[in-house]
Amino acid sequence: MDKPAVVLYLIDTRISVPGIPTSGGAEKQLYQLATGLNPALFKPILVQLTPAHTPAAPAGRIGNLDLFHLPIRRFYTGEGIYRIRQICRLARLERVQIIHTFFDKSEVVGWLTSKFSAIPIWVTSRRDLGFKRKRIYREIFKLSSRGCERVIANCLAVKAQAVREENLPAEKIEVIYNGLDLPHNEVSLQHGSLRKELGLSRDTTLVGMVANFNFEIKGHRYFVEAAKALSDRSMGATFVLVGDGPLRKRYEQMVLELGLKEKVRFLGKRDDVPSILSSLDIAVQSSTSEGLSNVILESMAAGKPVVASDVGGSSELVSDGMNGYLVPPADSRALAEAIETLLQNPRKGIQMGRVGKGMVQDKFSQKHMVENYEKLYISLLTEKGLS
Repeated sequence: MDKPAVVLYLIDTRISVPGIPTSGGAEKQLYQLATGLNPALFKPILVQLTPAHTPAAPAGRIGNLDLFHLPIRRFYTGEGIYRIRQICRLARLERVQIIHTFFDKSEVVGWLTSKFSAIPIWVTSRRDLGFKRKRIYREIFKLSSRGCERVIANCLAVKAQAVREENLPAEKIEVIYNGLDLPHNEVSLQHGSLRKELGLSRDTTLVGMVANFNFEIKGHRYFVEAAKALSDRSMGATFVLVGDGPLRKRYEQMVLELGLKEKVRFLGKRDDVPSILSSLDIAVQSSTSEGLSNVILESMAAGKPVVASDVGGSSELVSDGMNGYLVPPADSRALAEAIETLLQNPRKGIQMGRVGKGMVQDKFSQKHMVENYEKLYISLLTEKGLS
């Protein structure tokens, strides 16, 4: 290419910039992708559509990334139409060649922008199993997704659902796994700091889960029930929950009612998740619906065995008996039994953690993820005769 191809990213929420508490996995992945592209080949521009009342990364330049904040509450209102016109003007001014959308609202806005601004390549994403997708978007996607060049799924399970429920042709969907910034992750580790913060002895066994309290599908109930069962068996572990949200008070009350106040600790929203994971002995993910869990990846990168519900892409990360255990979803008894197996055999957990860390280094690095996106973009540009 004579000059870098311009890639315009749209996301409904805000990206996760270092120093700002993480919004979610997809937001972190997009930041790593947009700032990791080879500047000799690509010029990234990113537009956050998150409403004005939501904290957002400040507009400006981050490395080679130009960041804009153009909030849209509803794309079909006068304000929404005005914002779409702004984005179209930006796309024409920058001569965007690829538009890549993340989440529901951005898919609609990106579809319209690609049409009105004559952007030759539109790529969209599927990041989860669509548990919170509104009906209006399901109906629009039946029409809009026909016009995109590729749909990127972050795991095979998400691809399979898109084929099954959206009738998308399998050859149009490409799987690109999430990646971790491993050097940054390592720098963030502060082994042992969590026990000191909680006033626990250095030999206290810690079992933890990182998940915001926004949706029931994260399965906090099953984690707490498993903690109750293990405490009743006098296993001696302390359980920690990291995250915040409207459902938190409900589970704090549940913990009190079960007599687990001293056994289950709520840490709230944290920006030191790698450090927390490094302090755990066992990492848990008890969701009943999942795409490709970044928390599982981060737990593996921290060298921890993972006990996870067998949903979505979890089986693509956790090899049962190798780097952790998979259990049926919504089954606190099975969850407790898998955790107990590791509590009774800590050496096995250490070995599983080593296996998991090696898997992340080999297959799930940020470098590997970015290279796969670059290959895709170049192939699409070549198909259109733009390379």
